[in-house]
Amino acid sequence: MKSRIFKGIFLVAILVWIACMILIMGALYMQYNGEYVRELKNEVYLVAHAVEQNGGDYFTDLKLAENHRITWIGQDGTVKYDSSVNPDKLENHGSRPEVLEAMETGYGEDTRYSKTLAEKTIYSAVKLTDGTIMRVSQVQFSIFTLVLSMLQPILIVLVLAVILSLLLAAQIARKIVNPINEIDLEHPEAAQIYEEVKPLVDKISEQNKVLNYQINQLQVDVDEKTKEADFRKEFTANVSHELKTPLTSISGFAEIIKNGIVKEEDIPRFAGRIYDEAQRLITLVGDIIKLSQLDEKQIAARKERLDLYLICQDVIDTLEPAAFERHVDVQIMGKHLYAEGVGQILGEIIYNLCDNAIKYNKEGGSVTVNVHEEDGKAAVTVQDTGIGIPEEDLDRVFERFFRVNKSHSKEIGGTGLGLSIVKHGAAYHNARIRIDSKLNNGTSITIVF
Repeated sequence: MKSRIFKGIFLVAILVWIACMILIMGALYMQYNGEYVRELKNEVYLVAHAVEQNGGDYFTDLKLAENHRITWIGQDGTVKYDSSVNPDKLENHGSRPEVLEAMETGYGEDTRYSKTLAEKTIYSAVKLTDGTIMRVSQVQFSIFTLVLSMLQPILIVLVLAVILSLLLAAQIARKIVNPINEIDLEHPEAAQIYEEVKPLVDKISEQNKVLNYQINQLQVDVDEKTKEADFRKEFTANVSHELKTPLTSISGFAEIIKNGIVKEEDIPRFAGRIYDEAQRLITLVGDIIKLSQLDEKQIAARKERLDLYLICQDVIDTLEPAAFERHVDVQIMGKHLYAEGVGQILGEIIYNLCDNAIKYNKEGGSVTVNVHEEDGKAAVTVQDTGIGIPEEDLDRVFERFFRVNKSHSKEIGGTGLGLSIVKHGAAYHNARIRIDSKLNNGTSITIVF
């Protein structure tokens, strides 16, 4: 911890130094750049005035600094005089931006960069009374070149900043960490610490209380583990039984076909039975996997704001063929309400509720899916006109593999896991389930999110 604090403080100090250097250099460069432009403008007006007074004699024995240059340009753009190059060797300057601007407005300026030399040249041009153009230019180094020219003092300052940062970081890290290292973990509330560490001490003290409580609850946990182990044994037995039934049927039908006992015209019928049992097996395995994922919270999905009405509509569209086959009318009502959840799990919840409502309905019955508000919260109610559930079985319908009417469930292909998936999916979303049912008068199940 001390090392991390030290590194953090040291890094921040160096970054602050670098940021300050960049800002200072940038500000100075911008300031001096503006001064260069203003000074150059004054110079070109002074030179123009001198030429207006003395003509070309002004340039006699004229000496300029190495980075300064004066150019006198005729009305047609030809160079009449240049302080650095023989005018006869220079091309026509009439198309230069600063010259064109000066011819039009009386004064013009431009800046041109040289990537090769890492410098820029500022040009100021003024129009004389005879229509000629007087131009003064000055070479200005780029900020990168200026930094290179000041590299030695910058490095000296950097070394001093690094040494100072190391000393301060070490001192501050030691002052921060020492009181923490001296805390008595058994009795943290008695430690003499600074105010910023008090939340940590309170946290340790609270954690000690939690640990003591957890130790006292160990025996209770052992009992719970035993109960859970018994539940898993029962679940395993149920799974084995449910898997054995379709596998036995598949094996029996396949053996009959293999031994040639079945007539040629009956083979499609037996193959159909094998297919139905295989589909039942696939559905059962799929439901078991879903339950396992919900139990272990293994569904890697991010919760998002979902429209419950649209989810219900999609489920109804999916189950439309099944409802049509059983002559069950399925309707949706309510409004668009939203809930935070995982679309896959919410779809499974609504699908299983609607699927059960269709499967366990009466011929010509109806199913109503209602998306509504209950106590200010989004809710979905699936109500059917089906066979209903006896009152004594209402508390058990959400148990795995529990069936109210086993013969009817076998007839329609139920696995006994649908409502268990609903229960665990609702728990995953911290939703509440309410069921109302009367034998032969239908069932209503509500999920309140």
